[in-house]
Amino acid sequence: MPPETANVPTAAEVTRRYIEDHPSIRDCLSFNIVNFTSLARKIRSETGLANQEAIEVACRRYQRQMRTDRPLEQRVLDVVRASRLEVRTRVAIITARNDWEMLGQVLETGRSLLADRRHLLQLLQGPGALTILCEEDLVDAVVASIGKKATLGVHTQLSALTVRSPEEIVETPGVLAFLAGALFRAGINSLELMSVYTDSTFVVRERDVLHAFRVLSALVHPPAGSDEPPAV
Repeated sequence: MPPETANVPTAAEVTRRYIEDHPSIRDCLSFNIVNFTSLARKIRSETGLANQEAIEVACRRYQRQMRTDRPLEQRVLDVVRASRLEVRTRVAIITARNDWEMLGQVLETGRSLLADRRHLLQLLQGPGALTILCEEDLVDAVVASIGKKATLGVHTQLSALTVRSPEEIVETPGVLAFLAGALFRAGINSLELMSVYTDSTFVVRERDVLHAFRVLSALVHPPAGSDEPPAV
């Protein structure tokens, strides 16, 4: 193989990457509602691949591979349908400067605020910022502990939807992507996503909470008589 072509991706590799970058196309392949000739023509026009037939063959091979992956998809569905869905309204996200001193101040404040365990206060530490998810009633106390100069932003009028799953989620790849993908396809923006052990929490704006609840509830508690599993 000439050196200049050694690292050039094949038509099959380009096609696979294209499908995986377009979840809606993958869903259509899963439900077998795709015109392969039209799909191959679209991929060819957008990727610059020359061989229409090779693209179509790659699409069909990808679909066959999806069918062999069904046991993993079934594991994902089993975990989701063994979960339960909880909703909290009137929550807020506070973004603060990230350093150990700041984290210590928040934790110290949390000791008193969480005397009532029904309160919500979760921390997510990133490389550049500290994200605090709490109830709106706790915002003033948390901001006071951080200090206004270290507070980067406060977002209120939010809701948190938490999917509480069985422990099998820890060893089952794709569950979080499945849930997030369902919200994405419904056009719902998740401002924050927190995954802690068996809990997956999606934070959305209050205007989207009913829509998001319906989407996630249809996965966790599918309508009776619905035997066709959704695409994973």
